[in-house]
Amino acid sequence: MRTAYVNVATPSASGRPPPGRQPPARSASRATPSPPLRGAPRRRVAATAAASGAFVPAPFVELKDARGADASIPHLQSDHLSVFLYQTVVPVAGVDVKLVLPESEDLVVDMYAALGRPDDDPHWATLWQGSVALAEEVLENPSLVRGKRVLDLGTGLGLAGLAAGLAGAKEVVLTDREPRALYCALCAAAANGLVVPTQSGGLDDPVFGKDAPGLDGVPLPEVLSFKQTAGSVDVFRAEEEDNTRDDVCRVSAALLDWFAPDCDQFGDDGFDVVLACDVLYTPSAVDVIAPLVLRLFGKEKRPGERKKSTNNVFVLADPPGRFPENHERFLRLMEDSDRFADASGEENDKNRPARRARLMDGTGKSRECVNLEGEAMTVDLSTYVIEG
Repeated sequence: MRTAYVNVATPSASGRPPPGRQPPARSASRATPSPPLRGAPRRRVAATAAASGAFVPAPFVELKDARGADASIPHLQSDHLSVFLYQTVVPVAGVDVKLVLPESEDLVVDMYAALGRPDDDPHWATLWQGSVALAEEVLENPSLVRGKRVLDLGTGLGLAGLAAGLAGAKEVVLTDREPRALYCALCAAAANGLVVPTQSGGLDDPVFGKDAPGLDGVPLPEVLSFKQTAGSVDVFRAEEEDNTRDDVCRVSAALLDWFAPDCDQFGDDGFDVVLACDVLYTPSAVDVIAPLVLRLFGKEKRPGERKKSTNNVFVLADPPGRFPENHERFLRLMEDSDRFADASGEENDKNRPARRARLMDGTGKSRECVNLEGEAMTVDLSTYVIEG
């Protein structure tokens, strides 16, 4: 299969200038999409999200595909509203993590409006403070994920999952219900030198192909690959070499709807570590995510069956001040899974797990983090040991 390599253009080498440092302009209307503006991308801020709280602007650089055209997310209205892709760097715990993302969340809002999907969630296109906190936790404590199979729940732009891969995880599965988010996250995995499936993207791909939910029959392109050049920020991913290496994390993507989860796609053994951040938006989400997390660790062992020699771990990053009632409800559910029956409304819920989550001693902590716009927020981190 042909490997498509991309170049990261410099600001002076392109007719589509990368963003500057002005505050991002809000869309005038969410009902009428704007025409494509090649000379004026609306994301005007690109910054590091170092968990130290320091806000240091970093450039967005445009991406080119193998033909030299602007890399973008295709959709039914692409002729009228182009969604270009950029690369930026987020320093976390001393590691420069590369992200691939659209120009702005506002542009994604306009895309959904143009597609007749005004209720679709555009927030995946924003780097959330919780993902920064979770990524720093992983990179500062690599033993959490080293050599393990990791799932990133509601990955968005993928920062937490990418951090797990860079920290030495054996395998990372990025999950989200939005295939466009997974596409950006998987491109970022390739940019960071992690191994992605060689046939990610294309007409028949189950996540990015024409039949994937939400794509309206418009498949996403093959996941971008990146070449290493002297002094360049790009990373080379040699298809023939990297896919046979055992020392580089393998990263894949899977569609996962929390309200109708297909956990069978992950196999009976499940995952060693589950990461989640900024997922507690509504009480209904809390009530489905808590039991889902426990199911992601695989089918429970029957009496006499051999169990894993290492503990399973769940790490949650959540700003307690955003939805404090949801945060507190989730923590109560995780500490007492007998509450799942009450939350589901069914006394004998067939999906109710018997295993328990125990808060790891000494792991409750808070971090002050910033997003790409320099907005600071306190994020709580909770690490659970999963028993049973």
